[in-house]
Amino acid sequence: MNLSYLDPKIDLVFKRIFSRADLLLDFLNAVLPLDAPVETLTYLPTEQAPQIPGMRFSIVDVKCHDQSGQVFVVEMQMLWTDAYFSRILFSGAQAIVNQLSAGAPYQSLCPVYSVTVLNDVFKKDARQKDCWLHHYKITKLAEPDDILQGLQFVILELPKFTPQTQVEKRVTALWLRFLREAGGPDFVPDENLLSHAPVAAAVKLTEFAGYSAVEIEAYRKYQDALRNENSVLLDAVTKGRIEGRAEVARNLLPLLGDEAIAQVSGLTLSAVKKLREEAGPPRTN
Repeated sequence: MNLSYLDPKIDLVFKRIFSRADLLLDFLNAVLPLDAPVETLTYLPTEQAPQIPGMRFSIVDVKCHDQSGQVFVVEMQMLWTDAYFSRILFSGAQAIVNQLSAGAPYQSLCPVYSVTVLNDVFKKDARQKDCWLHHYKITKLAEPDDILQGLQFVILELPKFTPQTQVEKRVTALWLRFLREAGGPDFVPDENLLSHAPVAAAVKLTEFAGYSAVEIEAYRKYQDALRNENSVLLDAVTKGRIEGRAEVARNLLPLLGDEAIAQVSGLTLSAVKKLREEAGPPRTN
């Protein structure tokens, strides 16, 4: 009998997995472009960053520091909007500011890594269709190698990661495969996933049987809320596109016939005719 597995990207499951320091440590070492390996982790309280309107359920985070004091803010982001860039800037800056107690010297500040695991695509440029890791640093424009240390951002686009094309180290591939595939309707962990003990432990923590009825109910409610968020975002995008096409059509009303405007704007002929009726007869000087 096959076990069923929950989605590790959902709040309840993500926190259960990455509340284990050994698993989070292995994950960070596998996926981040670090100058030195993480050897130990200590969890820190997570401050509540201001919510992005309409995205209450799509963000999950954990916060910790390593043996050198370097801070990691790790977020699981299910949906993407342009406002999220502002959020990660806020979270990263907050992680720096909160290190400094009254009267403490600035030299005591430790570097911060803001890490986003994104179950969406934000770089839609065809030239970056296979680029799933985006690493941002503060650099001098004239000399890119001149880096202002202290704050780095890493965004991992899960939908772009494919094991067939990746050339990263094996453990990186296993973690990303796990996050992308687990919880899918046909997911069954194969020998490769289970061959690395931390990933195998993470798979174990997604098993349906390991959760109480109350937890499963919370999990399903979270999924429903997330679907609602996605629907709202899609509706907003669709509305924006329609409004943009309507604006193009309005500008063309004095210049072209209805059929030509429909072809240029992408609106239906009936929608163009309605816009012309609303505009009224052309003005004469």
